Amino acid sequence: MAAETAGVAAAGVAATGIGLFGYNRANYLYDAEFRFERFNTAREYACAQTEQYRNDLRSLSALTAAKCSTYAGLAALDMALCVALYCAGRLGLHGPSPPGWIMSLWLTANAASFSFMALAIWLALQGNQKASAASVQLLTRKIRLPLPTLKQVDKARKFASEYEQQAFSDMFRVPYLSNNGAPKTDETSAKVAGSANRARSASPGRRSRSSRASTWIREEFETDRAGTVTGANIDGGALPADAAPEHFRLYASVQKEWFQYDVYARTSIFLGFSCFVQSLAFYGLGHIIVELRAFYVSHACVFTIEVLHCLLIRFDIVQNRIPGKPDRLPHWCVWLGPASVFFAAVGMSLDFRTQFSLIAIGFTWVCIFAAFICQFFYALRILELILPDDVKFPLKMEESIGDAWWP
Repeated sequence: MAAETAGVAAAGVAATGIGLFGYNRANYLYDAEFRFERFNTAREYACAQTEQYRNDLRSLSALTAAKCSTYAGLAALDMALCVALYCAGRLGLHGPSPPGWIMSLWLTANAASFSFMALAIWLALQGNQKASAASVQLLTRKIRLPLPTLKQVDKARKFASEYEQQAFSDMFRVPYLSNNGAPKTDETSAKVAGSANRARSASPGRRSRSSRASTWIREEFETDRAGTVTGANIDGGALPADAAPEHFRLYASVQKEWFQYDVYARTSIFLGFSCFVQSLAFYGLGHIIVELRAFYVSHACVFTIEVLHCLLIRFDIVQNRIPGKPDRLPHWCVWLGPASVFFAAVGMSLDFRTQFSLIAIGFTWVCIFAAFICQFFYALRILELILPDDVKFPLKMEESIGDAWWP
């Protein structure tokens, strides 16, 4: 009787062992199939994400290239207009020779516009080429598609015979009783990036379940993350939770090679247009008075042009960016440029006065000197504004609604 009971018990244990072995082997084959599919799906997502990163770099460099190309086109058009104004050689071809002082104001403003636009073209071309070259360098050297190697593919693939290499505790695992845990995706990430990247959806007490998972499941979560796109560390330290993706950090580091060209190309465009607007004001003032003696028409023309000049100054110049920074010239010196045209208009009206008057002549010379002095201090103030900020007064770029956009 005892022998029969022992035989029945042995047969029951053997049948249970065979059943558990077959059950766990079926689980292993099922997991192995989805492991390889999961690996391929993850790589497809990684390649799609990297392609998005590459498109980001192309878009950023194309933005700089488009801006610089626009600057160069506008600058070339302005240079052509300056040459057209120079063709006549003087103001008023059908009347007496214009005064030399109005010619000097017009010629210097026109020459300054031509020079600034030539400088803008050179800076724009440099910025365009450097941005394009940096983008190509990042796309060909740094931001590459994370295509798996043959070794990684072989490591993700599992053979049915490899089930024999698993632990006996996993081969004969009893369902619902032992090794029923599965690691969470965030557990491996937390090991790499620290506790800052811990998932908030699960409590800390549930993060030790990976030790209760089967060996092939733990191996999968430890080996399927090779060759990630975004690095986990910078200079040996963990990245903050709000760190930008790697391709943005790389682009920010190489952007230092050309952003000065972009900024000063835009500055040269502003200076060129400001000088060109002044040149048009002096040209209209001298030409209309010399040719037609139409003082009110010349004043109206100059007033309209100088309104545009004032708008350019108001919209493009941002003053008092650094609180406490001492200025060598007062802020209102930027408005001496339009004021010089006002004095030139009064001086031209008095200079072409038909009746002789020593008082009028004296006041004319006062207006002439005032126009040149205003133009001189206006140029000095503009020069002070376009110089780089002193390192003793660092500029903190803070964005707020309505403020100018920082490039």
